[in-house]
Amino acid sequence: MKFTPEHGQISISTSNDSGGQLRVEIADTGLGIESDSLPKIFDAFEQGGRTQLGGLGLGLAISKALVEAHKGTIAAESAGRNKGSTFTLMFPTSDRAETPIAPAVSPKMPDRQALRILLVEDHEDTNRSLTNLLRRRGYQVYSALNFRSALDLSTETEFDVLISDLALPDGTGIDLIQRLQSNRPVLGIALTGFGMEDDIRKGREAGFRHHLVKPIDLNKLDLLIQRSANTSFPQTRVSFPVRTAIQSPSVGGQ
Repeated sequence: MKFTPEHGQISISTSNDSGGQLRVEIADTGLGIESDSLPKIFDAFEQGGRTQLGGLGLGLAISKALVEAHKGTIAAESAGRNKGSTFTLMFPTSDRAETPIAPAVSPKMPDRQALRILLVEDHEDTNRSLTNLLRRRGYQVYSALNFRSALDLSTETEFDVLISDLALPDGTGIDLIQRLQSNRPVLGIALTGFGMEDDIRKGREAGFRHHLVKPIDLNKLDLLIQRSANTSFPQTRVSFPVRTAIQSPSVGGQ
């Protein structure tokens, strides 16, 4: 993208060659690579004389290392300056299974509580993905990106659970849980990149029952919510059957 000007083209194609390998070809109509730079284009800190475009010259070196970690190869071709470039990646394919593999059957999960969750996370991608994943598990999730919008939501809806980052653009998760707890009990779960003993102590003193350090394991978060909810809200239990367990990756960065 960096080396292809506006209105240029980048194409990606894949195919299986006769040798049982997967071929991935990425071609562009951009700045191209001069012949004397081609042999060293995958060397660390090599920029092919294009230092004015920024970067450290590590992108292709990292790409080569990743490809080789998957037992593949990567090669570059170019007809010269301003004549575009083509990168070809070759990967070995796995053998076809001799017998059909039965699809995995997700275990049936026990009845679980349908809870109202206020999720406060200022990183938009993490907020969006975590909101969607929790909703897929049956929770009613309301999301906010900052302290002010979280307070506004709390005046409109009563929440059972607060899942909040501690460092927010316009306040802190500690201030937020104290405001919410002053009105009604709420289960507090802190999500943060800070996991020192002093950070955990301050969160507990403010009212957070659990302290999770990013990146978040969704299965662990779900288990904490359900276990805590069984003791925190026994008198308002609302149960419904969940027939599948959704496996999901960790969410959020440091």
